[in-house]
Amino acid sequence: MRKSIGLVFLIVLSLVSCLIYVQPEESQTTGRQPAASSFQPFVSGEITFGYIYDYLSGFGFWVNYSPFGYVWVPRGIDARWHPYVHGRWIWSDYGWTWVSFYSWGWLPFHYGRWGWDIHLGWFWVPDVEWGPAWVVWRFSDIYIGWAPVPPNVRFRPGHGFEWRNGHIDYHLWVFIEGHRFVEGRLVNWVIPRERNRTLINFTVLADRYSLRNNIIINDALSPQHVERMTGRPINRVNIKEIKEPAEERVSMNEVRIYRPVIRKEAAAPKTAISLEETGQRLTPDRLRQDVNSINSYHRREQTLLDKTQKMEIEKLKQQTEKEIRVAPPQEKQRKLKELQARIEQLRQQHGEEKEQLLQRQAREKQSIKPENLRNKNH
Repeated sequence: MRKSIGLVFLIVLSLVSCLIYVQPEESQTTGRQPAASSFQPFVSGEITFGYIYDYLSGFGFWVNYSPFGYVWVPRGIDARWHPYVHGRWIWSDYGWTWVSFYSWGWLPFHYGRWGWDIHLGWFWVPDVEWGPAWVVWRFSDIYIGWAPVPPNVRFRPGHGFEWRNGHIDYHLWVFIEGHRFVEGRLVNWVIPRERNRTLINFTVLADRYSLRNNIIINDALSPQHVERMTGRPINRVNIKEIKEPAEERVSMNEVRIYRPVIRKEAAAPKTAISLEETGQRLTPDRLRQDVNSINSYHRREQTLLDKTQKMEIEKLKQQTEKEIRVAPPQEKQRKLKELQARIEQLRQQHGEEKEQLLQRQAREKQSIKPENLRNKNH
């Protein structure tokens, strides 16, 4: 019986996604955190792996993690942290370019890849190739989502990323309402991940990037599509290369980016921990939160969940009404019955999402350190 219900729901989701997604006509061709390290960067156009190990040691931990070797995990982040969220997107000479709010963001968001592990959480694998942002996209006419390209996925010019039998798990995606895409603080508009399975069915994958001068152009998401969703013109911002990360700036017409050449060498971090040690090092940071801040975050999540669920049902109604207006009289009653069935199935899924959200929020509140809870209650 449960399998039959699941099959019916998958069919309904596929019908709903067809109603909501509209294929674009055109072709798809800051304040910062204070530095946590006194390490002085080079003022030349080349750095080494040894430099990367030293530089990022001031902002996180290096972990010996097979099969990637040494990977980096940022310090001071909680369990909800996600790459490519604490910052903003701009349209530049290289397509959608990520501008991080972290002082160290010039490195892990433009070189290498982010992966995820149940014990480590998010980790970064170093590499030498610069890109405006190593992500792939999903979009519809109401949502935009993105996820980091996994470390073991290769890019082939003219073909895109070679996924083979791999995929990106649903919980590794970030989704927002499309009209929020050009906001300055995207972290405030991330839809709870309990909705991701539904939102993946409402969107299509975009990963066909172009290549210019041996640099990937992040243009799989059309700027014209973003303009339609935001109601605002998307202006191209010029890229200006600088000599050190401290000079990075963003203005209306220009973004200054530190983009050195990275030279591979036989090097290792001066200090690295084993996978078994990561729990002791990472858990304190991930529990360092208070009841007031987490309550505020949870309220925002609940608001976004309720709003987007209602929006989906309203969108489904509007699309069906358009079909009914042009349908023959004998078809109108049938379409109305189909609409009611689709809405009922969607509401059932929405109810499950809300229950999952409340359960996860309850677990997060239980994980708050007792001393933090007492400090806020007295």
